[in-house]
Amino acid sequence: MKHRESPGTRPMVDVARYLGHGLAWVLSTGLFLGLGWLVDRWLGTAPLFTILGAFIGAAAGFYSLYHHLVVEPRQREEEERRKGGDGE
Repeated sequence: MKHRESPGTRPMVDVARYLGHGLAWVLSTGLFLGLGWLVDRWLGTAPLFTILGAFIGAAAGFYSLYHHLVVEPRQREEEERRKGGDGE
């Protein structure tokens, strides 16, 4: 038996989920940018590693976003399709 949700609950759950993914992307970019800045200060190569870190962080954040919003739903659909086709 499925749990019933109140009519206004689902949009807030979706907003929180997508906001979390966006924040993860921003924090990933910021973390790698900060690490690049520290490496630049240590090596005296500003702004090389700062820019590189920002791009690596943004790419990692985008990959995470893509994986959670595109790849995982496809995998869940495929799994549900396989379970449904087994005659259960």
